[in-house]
Amino acid sequence: MMVDRRTLYREDRPSLVATLAAAGIRVLVPDLRGHGRSGPRAEEGGAWGFDDLVGDMDRLVELGRALADDAPLALLGHSLAGLVGLAWLGQRPGAAICGNVCLACDVWSMEREAAPLRRLAKRTAIAATLPIVRRYGRLPARRFGAGSNDEALAYWLDYATWVRSGRWRSADGSVDYGADLGRVPSPTLHIVSAGDRLYGRPASALRFSAPVPEREVWHIGHRTAPAALRGLHPGHMGMVTDPTSAPLWTAIAAWLSARFAAARP
Repeated sequence: MMVDRRTLYREDRPSLVATLAAAGIRVLVPDLRGHGRSGPRAEEGGAWGFDDLVGDMDRLVELGRALADDAPLALLGHSLAGLVGLAWLGQRPGAAICGNVCLACDVWSMEREAAPLRRLAKRTAIAATLPIVRRYGRLPARRFGAGSNDEALAYWLDYATWVRSGRWRSADGSVDYGADLGRVPSPTLHIVSAGDRLYGRPASALRFSAPVPEREVWHIGHRTAPAALRGLHPGHMGMVTDPTSAPLWTAIAAWLSARFAAARP
């Protein structure tokens, strides 16, 4: 959200994608609709909601299969992209996806947020943005230095509706993405960080993903984390942009490689 594929891969710095590739994993790195080179962007009149991003996954998975030469396929997403993957998998319980990695994923809900001050911060953050998106017809993240990509009005109204209602649903209410988390068919690794203070705060995020049947949790920076990850405390974006997160990236590569090996005949 508010960024593009360059958070995962840039040639001028170490990255999660480069780490995966070095481990022998072929990686397709798309821009979500309206982000990066997947236009039109919001400031160019692009309009989309969360449901559109979920629908786009059909094409992305189809492309991945075409490029994979029948090799097993996995999903990996940070923040919004991780939510898109979870929503898509919940609607396709028969999907042949051998593993799913979600970094810093949460859908804000006041019921899942136990800390009163953070509940207030989340409500305030959303309330403060609504007059802005209605004025500009989009969330102008670039103008306010909040990110490199603006977000479409319809998407941001989706997000605000989830926060107010506590329900993660499609725009027309016909699909309950939250209820369908229990139908996700793939082993899912949910990674949260002790250094993520608001956007994907561990306590709230782990309550969110609890219904996923085959869920594994890495709470990095916490005593329960794998030993190599206990000393890391990256923030929300630092999990995928800070080179000091390299041990995490290496561990993700190993986790995915094990899923691929198990899926091969």
